[in-house]
Amino acid sequence: MTLDLSQISRLGFGVSGPHKCDAVDRSLTVRLIREAIDLGISVFDTAPKYGDGEAEIRLGEALKDVDRDRLFIVTKAGILDETDRRDFTPEGVRASLHGSLKRLGVDRVDALLLQGAASGELTDALQACLQDLKDSGLVHYIGFSGRGGELDEPARAELFDIIMAPNYAGMPEELTLRLKTARAVGKRVFAIEAKNGARSSLRLPLGKADRWYFKRQVKRLWNRLSGSPVPPGSQLPVIEAFRWSMDCPLTDCLMVQTTNSRHLRELAQMAGLDAGHGGA
Repeated sequence: MTLDLSQISRLGFGVSGPHKCDAVDRSLTVRLIREAIDLGISVFDTAPKYGDGEAEIRLGEALKDVDRDRLFIVTKAGILDETDRRDFTPEGVRASLHGSLKRLGVDRVDALLLQGAASGELTDALQACLQDLKDSGLVHYIGFSGRGGELDEPARAELFDIIMAPNYAGMPEELTLRLKTARAVGKRVFAIEAKNGARSSLRLPLGKADRWYFKRQVKRLWNRLSGSPVPPGSQLPVIEAFRWSMDCPLTDCLMVQTTNSRHLRELAQMAGLDAGHGGA
């Protein structure tokens, strides 16, 4: 059984970022995923790229002995590893999915997303392959993740059920219009990068996970100084930035990643998950 998209939780947990490497111990990732399930979170997103499969292995370990029918598991295909090697051929996507199933320890995923395929990579043969994976029962929903113009075709194409893309306070209007286009033709939007709408913050002393986030902030600062486009955001307090993204009518599920149990409970409460209220 696969949860219908109308049944999934408003909040999802992204097994990526610090959860793909030794910035967070594997045991902590597993504990947080299981806590997320207890709080009522049903959507879990990962990809073979994240830590060269480490994130999928961690999610798979956390899902052992959990009622699979309560969950909506999402993984991706097309980007093979941390070096960003690409393979959007039908054969490559099939192989990627089978590798993901093995690492996750499941016989199917609820959604498979193409991870930022360029228009030239979104061939008829690839789309036929995705439909075949859907028809075979290995995948229930097909989606697409991206941040820019690569979303234009999937946002309109009948094949795709889900669009995973940024949705944050102060986002450029052209990005918002893409989400509106997708919603207008029945796609569900899994929103990411809510924190782009928040003010930057730094807490001292830095733990291992904090250092991972700090390095990402430094990278974004470098991009700004070097002239690369940087999301303007609205500079809300961080919790209000998450609230904005979650309450936005274009968001069906807000994907978050956290290494902090208290933050996880706070977000679950914000999402109106019953188990998030008064959780220990």
